[in-house]
Amino acid sequence: MAIRRYNPGYAPPATLVLVVLNVAIAIADAFSGAYLERLFWARGIDVQYGDYWRIITCAFVHADFMHIAFNAYGIYVLGSLFERLHGARAFLVVYGVSLLAASGLAMTFMDPNVPLLGASGAAYGLFGAVLGVFYTKTNSIRGLMEIPLGRMLLIWLAFGVYISLQPGISFLGHLGGFVPGLILGVFYEHRYKRNLDLYHKLSVGMVGVATVLLVAFACAPFTRASWHAAQALRAYDANDFDAGDKLLADAKRKPVRDAGSRLLVRHLELWRAEKSGAHGFEKRVLRLPLTHAGGVEIAGSEDMPFTFLKPVDDDDTVPLESGAAAP
Repeated sequence: MAIRRYNPGYAPPATLVLVVLNVAIAIADAFSGAYLERLFWARGIDVQYGDYWRIITCAFVHADFMHIAFNAYGIYVLGSLFERLHGARAFLVVYGVSLLAASGLAMTFMDPNVPLLGASGAAYGLFGAVLGVFYTKTNSIRGLMEIPLGRMLLIWLAFGVYISLQPGISFLGHLGGFVPGLILGVFYEHRYKRNLDLYHKLSVGMVGVATVLLVAFACAPFTRASWHAAQALRAYDANDFDAGDKLLADAKRKPVRDAGSRLLVRHLELWRAEKSGAHGFEKRVLRLPLTHAGGVEIAGSEDMPFTFLKPVDDDDTVPLESGAAAP
């Protein structure tokens, strides 16, 4: 294992690449009228329908200037510090695992009609990793309080908890990134000091297993009405109406605890009931619950629960998703 310690003159390449990538996508999104935001964000309905890649891409788009500014600054400061201590490979592991765990935990519990976006989960993972490194160095919270950087990290942690509890912010997303980052930070520091024990290895293994399970359940939450409804939508889209009817009936038997699931089930009920009406088996109407990054124009669909429509006389900058507030 190569010997590496903090070098203030070392330009951390992985950190810089990710900061530039996030900022570049934010700038491009601003010129696209939020097209990239809608194309990349993660809504439960879209992910459960089959857009599994959104769990990753949602961490590269942001809601507004302040959103990208805070996240880019956090990634740069915390990422630079951690990468200078443990290298680019360790940095990318922390960033990637925290991103996936944050998306998985948030989407497991959030309304499937609400989009998730932003690199906050990954940034909180880096925060946890840096805190884990200095906790390992000082051996206690009291030891952390005795050094200026430790005190600053604890103050930032308190401020981060306060921010995470505000409306429109995903507390679970931040928590899902912070905890794996903390465990990985402790692991990498102990590995550098060559005093890893079985408990450190088991904790990292548990982080990996938990992350895989969270992401898998976020993609296929088989106990939720929304998943059965999303599969019914896929079946109807493939002209398999028998399977669609069975899946829709399964969805209606599941307990519905969120507005998004109720909307999706109601949408499918109305669409299925109109099979011999004016709409017929209009596939464009069927697909209204899915995100339409470029907008759609469908006449006669105003009575459907989802109206993901772009007004005919307006431009692409109009938000398309009614009832979906970005956290």
